[in-house]
Amino acid sequence: MSSPITSIRLSQLDFSLAQNQLFKQLNLSFYSGQHTALLGANGAGKSSLLKLICGDRQQQQGEITILGKPRQQWNKAELSRHLAVLPQSSELSFAFRVSEVVGLGLINSQLSYRDQQQLIKQQLQLMDIWHYRDTPYPQLSGGEKQRVHYARVTAQLANSQLEQQILLLDEPTSALDLNHQQAVMEHASKLSQQGATVVSVVHDLNLASRYCQRILLLKEGQICHDGSPEQVLTQSNIAQVFNYQAEILRHPQQAFPVII
Repeated sequence: MSSPITSIRLSQLDFSLAQNQLFKQLNLSFYSGQHTALLGANGAGKSSLLKLICGDRQQQQGEITILGKPRQQWNKAELSRHLAVLPQSSELSFAFRVSEVVGLGLINSQLSYRDQQQLIKQQLQLMDIWHYRDTPYPQLSGGEKQRVHYARVTAQLANSQLEQQILLLDEPTSALDLNHQQAVMEHASKLSQQGATVVSVVHDLNLASRYCQRILLLKEGQICHDGSPEQVLTQSNIAQVFNYQAEILRHPQQAFPVII
């Protein structure tokens, strides 16, 4: 794998939400080959940060660069092959079949129809929902829908080099049962290990500790701590951000911090 590249750069970023300044002169970079968790209490700015990166919200000042190019200079179709977003909720009111929903991620794909169908099958099998391929999407449970959309956004990126794939996940495990929480986070972590940039908003500190190489702790729009799980997930840092007195243990085999 090639050396890590700066896939996302936020420079001197100012952003206000409902007349409250959330980010001021924010400088932050994300890198290929790294899975970063954004942690913080409600209102800390985690989801707003993802929305700024993908363009759903606009900063008042500063610049956002994606793969070396200012975001506003990207052609939308071209950018969609490099950057995919899984929002907190993704609803569809039409009775698309599950395989068709995953296929929506391939609208701008340059793959042949046959290769697209093979990729859809692969992603559905990955998320353990191949047996739902012909099921109308509205009939699924919340967790099943979340897995369909994870399959969709990862399929969206599949035609780009891994080092140029950026996956933004906003609470990707919120509707999932324990087994599928682990499956999604493990897959996202493997993508990053292969070269992709993954940024996840996570509420479960233990999932972040286990599957993310980098932790950003946010409080009221400020980055309080930035580093590895071992560096960031300490009793004092957790108390500062969450007002919770945690006990920190070590996983007996893998040694990552376990928070109780």
